Amino acid sequence: MSHRRQVALVVEGHGEVQALPLLVRRILAERGHTATVTKPHRIQRSRMLSELRRAVSLHRARVGEDGLVLIVFDADDCDAGVAAGGALDVAADGHPVAVCVAVREYEAWFLSALESLASHRAVCDDAAYEEDPGLRRGAKEQLRDRMTEPYRETIHQPAFSQLMDLTVARRRSPSFAGLCHTLWQWAGDEGHGT
Repeated sequence: MSHRRQVALVVEGHGEVQALPLLVRRILAERGHTATVTKPHRIQRSRMLSELRRAVSLHRARVGEDGLVLIVFDADDCDAGVAAGGALDVAADGHPVAVCVAVREYEAWFLSALESLASHRAVCDDAAYEEDPGLRRGAKEQLRDRMTEPYRETIHQPAFSQLMDLTVARRRSPSFAGLCHTLWQWAGDEGHGT
């Protein structure tokens, strides 16, 4: 009897606790993969590096040798590559650990596929975003300006993560494309196109 592979998540925001498991399952399902995605372990950004090693060690034991521990956080004003490298240096010790950094914020991924969110009651029917979503900080504010109600991470992140067009988001956001490729590579089909 085979077992289902597991993905453990380490995140920084309250909204990602509910949203990221949905998004990870969607990304894997696009290529016909399934995995058990554990409830994310949330670490405040100010304590991310100091608590990361312990969190990764705990979750690595839970997911087993063929599982993946995935760390996702916002780059904010940092260089995403430097931020990811620093987190990986702290967390990795030869076991499968991946770091994906949203440039600049998780909400930038929503901006990259904003038109696909227009069917949600909280998003304006004519919502669009033409700029590079990772160009500058303020994705939450840009998103809020295109909504009919106040943006609330714990309510809207899960809903938008379930609804957003993943193909469009990958095309417009290199950091989102990186998340997808990381998951697909772990699942074993890195040779496929986007």
